Amino acid sequence: MKPRRVSETIARRIQRGISSGKLEPGEKLPAERDLAKKLNVSRVSVREAYRSLAELGLLRVKRGAEGGAFIADVDHEPVTRSLSLMLRLGRTSHEELTEARVMLEPPIARLAALRANADDIRRIEDLVNKQEAAIKGNGDPRRYDLQFHRLVANCTKNLPLIIMMNALADLALEAFAKIDITRDVKRHVVDFHQRVLDAIRSRDGEAAHREMLRHVHDVQSRLGKAFERQLPGHEVRK
Repeated sequence: MKPRRVSETIARRIQRGISSGKLEPGEKLPAERDLAKKLNVSRVSVREAYRSLAELGLLRVKRGAEGGAFIADVDHEPVTRSLSLMLRLGRTSHEELTEARVMLEPPIARLAALRANADDIRRIEDLVNKQEAAIKGNGDPRRYDLQFHRLVANCTKNLPLIIMMNALADLALEAFAKIDITRDVKRHVVDFHQRVLDAIRSRDGEAAHREMLRHVHDVQSRLGKAFERQLPGHEVRK
């Protein structure tokens, strides 16, 4: 077998270990010589595998007496930023954003209800309480709105879903940042967030799906109308 194919096989084996959780961030991999002996391959193949994984950001290589190859903490923020940028450059319409959220967020809420742990639920509770306090104090709870959806996505423990939700949240935040939102809309948003939270807390996946679907349709409809009113040339009917 060619050295390059051997190195790719070794790299895939390590990637599977990372994906399955058998290899955790910070864990030190065997020295090149030791792993080569264990797998009965050349040291060059192991070195190439480590190098390719380091380029992908999956390994962190340190030099010196305390050095070696370590499993890296995977930072998905660059991926999220890239996806958000592509969506912005593609001039995503309000209708497309609504369609994407309808397809993505209700299933996320259902999965969140099944997988959320006590810490996840506490973080969502704290956020909804802050939203409620902002409304009662005549403040603007909008800065918490998309964070709620990010926290719900985090409950799924599913990285692709989290990345996609974060990208959509960035896009939605940018789209509605300049829109004047009425107190009535803010009240509806917080009420829906509370209902989704109640469903997640009760481990009721179907209720979480249903309430999130209603929430996305409701808020996109209300904000869509507000967005249209602020478009150049729009005339308000009397």
